[in-house]
Amino acid sequence: MNPNKALWEKGDFTRIAESMRQSGAGLVAQLGISKGMEVLDLGCGDGTTAIPAAKLGANVLGVDIASNLVAAGNRRAKEEGLDNITFREGDATELQGLDDQRFDLVVTIFGAMFAPRPMDVAKQMVRVTRPGGRIVMGNWIPGTQPW
Repeated sequence: MNPNKALWEKGDFTRIAESMRQSGAGLVAQLGISKGMEVLDLGCGDGTTAIPAAKLGANVLGVDIASNLVAAGNRRAKEEGLDNITFREGDATELQGLDDQRFDLVVTIFGAMFAPRPMDVAKQMVRVTRPGGRIVMGNWIPGTQPW
């Protein structure tokens, strides 16, 4: 098994994610998302940024390496009555099955920084972003505290 996958499936990250919901929604509100936009959220967890993007009318795909978080995201989307969002399992360093230049916006909040090969994630993000599209990343700066 992929050690990164095993790590993220060990605990219940949804408990931590609950404390980030308000900041996730606040970030998404500033991204200029509009109805019909194609949005990819990498390392999406259970939907901290993906669900608010879908609520704004975007067609959202959330990709996470942890199957438990994917299941939690799909559960949350169903509870919210959202049919314009899908969560699926995948490795951000190798986005299999995603077409080149598919997304208007690609977001990763802390997802890429935890990947074992962040440069591969960056290459994949560029590959799946349309010309003129945007990539938004949230990363901790080495030597600082994230809170």
